[in-house]
Amino acid sequence: MKGIAHTTIINGSNLKTLKLANITFRNCDGTIFGIENLEYLDISGFICKVLSEHLLSQFPKLTTLIARDASLGLGLNTLTDASEFLKMNLDLQHIDLMQNHINSLPDGLFHHPFRQKLSIILDRNNLQSLPNFPSRPNTIKSVSLKYNRLSCLSENDMAMLNIIKPSSVFLGGNPIECSCNTLSFLKWMNHSGFINDISDIECISQNGTLVMLSHFLHTLKSYEISCQTKLWITVASCITSFTIVALIFGTVYYRYRFAFEYFFLRVKIKLRHYQPLSDDFNYDAFISYSHKDIPWVKTLHDKLDSKGFSLCLYHKDFQGGMPIAECIVEAINSSRKVVFVITDDFLESSWGTYEIEMTKMHAFREGRESMVVVILKDDIKKDKLPKALREIWYKVVCIVWPSDSEAPYNSEEMFYENLSKALSDGRMRISDDNPSM
Repeated sequence: MKGIAHTTIINGSNLKTLKLANITFRNCDGTIFGIENLEYLDISGFICKVLSEHLLSQFPKLTTLIARDASLGLGLNTLTDASEFLKMNLDLQHIDLMQNHINSLPDGLFHHPFRQKLSIILDRNNLQSLPNFPSRPNTIKSVSLKYNRLSCLSENDMAMLNIIKPSSVFLGGNPIECSCNTLSFLKWMNHSGFINDISDIECISQNGTLVMLSHFLHTLKSYEISCQTKLWITVASCITSFTIVALIFGTVYYRYRFAFEYFFLRVKIKLRHYQPLSDDFNYDAFISYSHKDIPWVKTLHDKLDSKGFSLCLYHKDFQGGMPIAECIVEAINSSRKVVFVITDDFLESSWGTYEIEMTKMHAFREGRESMVVVILKDDIKKDKLPKALREIWYKVVCIVWPSDSEAPYNSEEMFYENLSKALSDGRMRISDDNPSM
């Protein structure tokens, strides 16, 4: 048949029951007039994909609406204002919308001051949550949601039912989940008293098997304890895993911390457009020493300066306002040699160890393992040297400061001669590699 359009039934004022089930109307876009005393209407089987907001507006005494398999899942959700659909039917007591492919119901559909409590049937639809019923007590008598797609009710759904307080809710045939994830819902079902068909409901357990909900709820307390145990095991496992990863990372970082820092400092320096020279250096040597040895180092500097060597000293050449770690790496990059003045005070200095590590990293990276010169003072033995220095000792040029000025083979003059040869080593090698110089 054609659509309803605007249809008038002659002499229908006394009609109270109208059963039009399985009479196929192609749309419900219209209004039926002339049966203003109608109390029972069955439009099951209609094709209401196209639906008028005023379809039922002329039935102010309607108490029962049956609309099964009427495509209302589409029709209701195309309404401009769904609150208009039942606005004139305030005597409604029973609404059956079974099997309408309903995924959700539009807001406002049931938000009216109905004179009686509603019984609503929404069986065999596609609902995954509770429709938006008015959150007022004494509005809903019962709700049937059998054979939908409800695995549980959300906290909002449960709160809404706690306010509405329906006498019965039916959930049979839904894929109810009985697991730790739905524990709050299961506890609510067990204590609320709203679910009337608990004994008929099967639920899906955590391992995927079907169990009777009523039996499951009998052991809910022990199951809750097992869930808490699993939660703590999971939390403990996460904390343990995180701790192990952190320890591994911390151990690796601590072991290679100087390599990491050297790498990041090199990147930082490059971002500042600093380019170390490959053959020509700003200094013949960077002198690493304790600040307590500055007087002796000044003398060393003056002696070598008079021999034509250019030396980098932190108290003289480091740029003010620049982080000291960057200054150290830049000084190492800019110097042909690095000279460590090893004294008791130097060994107690944390910066001394840092400079040795940075030099070691740079020498390894640039293939300049022979760039390190060590001056030993204070009768310091090799086993007292920092580990990083001992590891490259076979490449180090070691010169001992004379402790006895009277010794013929260990005089200051021979010390400076040996040191000058060590500092000149790089110069001669560059000259050999570049004959044009």
